[in-house]
Amino acid sequence: MMISKKYRNALLLAKTYPSEDCYSDHVPVVGKFKLKLKKNTKPFTNIKFDLAILKTNQTIREKYQISVQNKFETLGGAEEVEQQWENFKSAIMEAATEVIPKVKRKAKQKWMTEEILNLMEERRCAKGNKEK
Repeated sequence: MMISKKYRNALLLAKTYPSEDCYSDHVPVVGKFKLKLKKNTKPFTNIKFDLAILKTNQTIREKYQISVQNKFETLGGAEEVEQQWENFKSAIMEAATEVIPKVKRKAKQKWMTEEILNLMEERRCAKGNKEK
């Protein structure tokens, strides 16, 4: 019985039946395997917005308020509470992605410079791109 190295610990028992009558010069082999299947999880991406800028910058605050109002009005008034909540949540998130800037990555160590952080971001973006 041939098995790859990856699954060598999964083979629990292997038995041959040489006396079985199968009209062949081969010997039937029966094996017992134990596989552990893992759930494929997606990484959770939490977008962090720089909300402190809403307190300091008046123009961004006004743009954000107008954008939220426009988005919520275009979605229309739904009768159900759940639908109203979903409309409100989507209006806030869409307005935030358009108007509010994202939080920049901070250096976790003293030796990390802005250049290193930029290279890390460039590498992260290029991971899915085979050409780079």
